[in-house]
Amino acid sequence: MPLWKVAGVPALGLMAIASLHAQSASDAANCAGMPGAALPGVRIESASWIQPQSGWSPAERTRPVDIKEPFCRLSGVIEKEIGFELWLPAASAWNRKFLGAGVGGDAGTFNFNDLPRGVQRGYASATTDTGHKAADLNWMLGDPARLANYELRAHHLLAETSKALIGKFYAKPPAHSYFIGCSGGGRQGLKEMQRFPLDYDGIIAGAPGPKTPEMTARRMWELTLRDANNGLMSPADWKLIADTGVKDCDGIDGVADGVAEDPRACRFDLATLQCKGNQTQGCLSAAQLQFAKKLYDPLRDARGRAIDDGLLPGVLVDSGRSRLAPATFGQAIRHLADWNGKDFDITSDLAAIDKAMPELRADDANLSAFRAAKGKAILYQGWMDPAVAAKMTIGYYEDVRKKTDGADEFLRLFLEPGMLHCGGGAGPDQFGGSGADAPVVDADHDMLSALEKWVENGTAPERIVASKVAAGKVMRTRPLCAFPKMAQYKGTGSTDDAANFACMRQ
Repeated sequence: MPLWKVAGVPALGLMAIASLHAQSASDAANCAGMPGAALPGVRIESASWIQPQSGWSPAERTRPVDIKEPFCRLSGVIEKEIGFELWLPAASAWNRKFLGAGVGGDAGTFNFNDLPRGVQRGYASATTDTGHKAADLNWMLGDPARLANYELRAHHLLAETSKALIGKFYAKPPAHSYFIGCSGGGRQGLKEMQRFPLDYDGIIAGAPGPKTPEMTARRMWELTLRDANNGLMSPADWKLIADTGVKDCDGIDGVADGVAEDPRACRFDLATLQCKGNQTQGCLSAAQLQFAKKLYDPLRDARGRAIDDGLLPGVLVDSGRSRLAPATFGQAIRHLADWNGKDFDITSDLAAIDKAMPELRADDANLSAFRAAKGKAILYQGWMDPAVAAKMTIGYYEDVRKKTDGADEFLRLFLEPGMLHCGGGAGPDQFGGSGADAPVVDADHDMLSALEKWVENGTAPERIVASKVAAGKVMRTRPLCAFPKMAQYKGTGSTDDAANFACMRQ
């Protein structure tokens, strides 16, 4: 029967549907043929055409997602063992953009949070395990190439490989390339800016840990100190200190809401928590206070030189056991799989890690090449982050402004009051950073959308509205202001509404 005679369906509509089916079949066939794409040093191990479905998981123990648009999933290896995933939307859905996604901690896994997000927004999206698997607990032993891949090579090779494969799949290169990551992924974003400024047009780097060696040394020092004073402090003791610090710092923005807008302005004194008389609850002994002060103070080397800025009031001391710190100083330096940290020395070990992994640190503040390439970058950081100190990220931002002419043309920093490491905490923490879109996906609420607007239209973000979400509902909004401005309550209206706050210099 001719298309125009099918009852109830316009002929043009049927032709459009037929065209879409034909295009989908063409995309699926193109996907199936991608393992034959010839790229030096690249092996595509599987190619799957993923259809729309609910609750799909890309791997075991990953967050299920609803797939609304089909895509081509490529899994492969660069060089000997740098695993990667590249997800390619249908040609009709591709937005002509590439999104590289960083991975945190000691890597060994893929960023299966930002890949679904990217591909459903039309991005060709990719991530890498940086050249080892998380199950290999001793990956830092042996081959020095693994260290270099982890430090910076893997993500550069991912960008080159992905762009080449994108060109083969769509028969055209991406018009714009973006990167997003937090924690270790944030550090990877900094390394891309610093060492490979042509890889990406725009970069979002959250909790980036520019001084990763010093940060890792603090983790190792804290472990050894806590082990030497086992039982002195309970989790409740640390929480008392953090909660009291937040309470003391609250109100700086003109409203008491359980969130400290800028803890640097707070003058919280630990000594106010010392037990008095026969008091035993809600206070700390003299020995506990002395110990706590040591952990909150700047870390110092054998000569008394400050290695970092210490912890801000309100930050909860991380009482977990880092796997990365002992591996870094035990395996990468001492070549020991079972090192127990007994001979750890801040001064000598920092020098040793700079020699063994010279690209681990990401504090090169000369970003002139990135600026010359017209790149744009957004840094973000939670004030209450116990793993990556907010003052470290602020310090790097300020160093860039001192050492790179025209830094305001390409760099913004947003600090999230009350937010922990990459998310969570008392403050609004949904703003489209690494891991998920914002509740409202536009340039005013979503960081990735704001970066797109900056790169493609020249409009720099000065304010992004963050949301606090509970049970799927937005409970509070608050503006994140481009540093050094901070949100200040205007004095009227709901304190849960971002419209009632202004971005002002403190």
